[in-house]
Amino acid sequence: MFWDKWIPAKYLIKNEIAALEINISDDAVTYYLTHLKTKSNKLELEGTHQLKSLDEIPAKILKNKIPFVLVVNGKGILFKKVTLAEAGATPEQIIQANLPAVSASDFYIQLVEQENGTGFLSLCRKEIINNYLDNLKFKKAEVAQVLIGIPSLLGLQALLGNFNQLKLPNYAVELTNGLVENITPESNEPAVLKLEDTQIYSNFVLSFASGFHYFTKSLQATYSNPELEEITKKHIQNNRLKFCTIAFVAIAFVIAVTNVLFYTTYFDQNNRLETELGVYQGKYEQINQLLNEYQKKKDLIENAGILGKNKLSEFADKIALTIPEEVVLTEMNFHPPIEREEGVDSLLTFESNKIILRGNCNKSLIINEWVNVLNLQTFIKEVVLQKFAYNNEGILPNFEIRIETK
Repeated sequence: MFWDKWIPAKYLIKNEIAALEINISDDAVTYYLTHLKTKSNKLELEGTHQLKSLDEIPAKILKNKIPFVLVVNGKGILFKKVTLAEAGATPEQIIQANLPAVSASDFYIQLVEQENGTGFLSLCRKEIINNYLDNLKFKKAEVAQVLIGIPSLLGLQALLGNFNQLKLPNYAVELTNGLVENITPESNEPAVLKLEDTQIYSNFVLSFASGFHYFTKSLQATYSNPELEEITKKHIQNNRLKFCTIAFVAIAFVIAVTNVLFYTTYFDQNNRLETELGVYQGKYEQINQLLNEYQKKKDLIENAGILGKNKLSEFADKIALTIPEEVVLTEMNFHPPIEREEGVDSLLTFESNKIILRGNCNKSLIINEWVNVLNLQTFIKEVVLQKFAYNNEGILPNFEIRIETK
């Protein structure tokens, strides 16, 4: 699938494996368990266990869900060396040419190829292997691969270059440049073998080889039956799914942490801005109130004409020089207020460039002449005799003159 291209191969296998050789003899079945682990690209031997029953599998291995590689060996397991070039190009042709009488429906058949054009066919009855697979499945153990017979030793091919012969408990294996030349039955006492930096007893070599192959894929093994291949494919598929799940969770976690950081940052910033907004909002309202008050007072002053270019004292002196002797001036009002109806609530406004003169004079002719004199003044635009009434008592003004200045 597409993800096979970007998922590293090392994530498709576990970093620990329990390699289990099932050695079948006439009177008993012995289990040789080798626990291997990779750490910092280095293979470490965690331990070996010789068991009499699958019930003796260490609880730690089952609890930690460490997968198993099975090697079925001993009685009932047949193997044969074949020449690949003579047999044909495909595993099916090789099996048919060398084991024509064997029914593929009754046996699991494994072909292990070597670089020199030879290989080994190994076969075992299906019910034998299926029985052990069912027992491990009952213990909720995962099986990563199933190997058949002593030819599975070729999983150690990279470490066998210095050996001419290996003496295993039930076989003698002749080697040339790390390749198996011949395998003959032979009873031998267990002995310590040194494979590179690892020392291991000979009765655990086959399980060690299968575990070594799990990490290095050094064994070129094919099967005539899809059932055993499906076991390996299912194991890889499970690891692929776990990797994708972990990757998805990691990405989701990073996104969540990033969101929390951004949220915290912007939440604090938002609180600070809201606090500043509250402060500035109050100041804004105060400024608006001051502006409104300023505008009202400005309008009042402008309406009063105070800001205009008025020379009130000069105008008053010039008007005073024109007053006739017969006129008694009682009032001179600059910028008089505009009278409004009672009950109207409004600011007091004034008439700019206006002057009202009030006083007493019994002769209308004198008043008319004075109006004419005022009209001749350069600073006056218009003079209107607003009111004149005869009043002998002289208590109230009997005339009112309205002047509009330029």
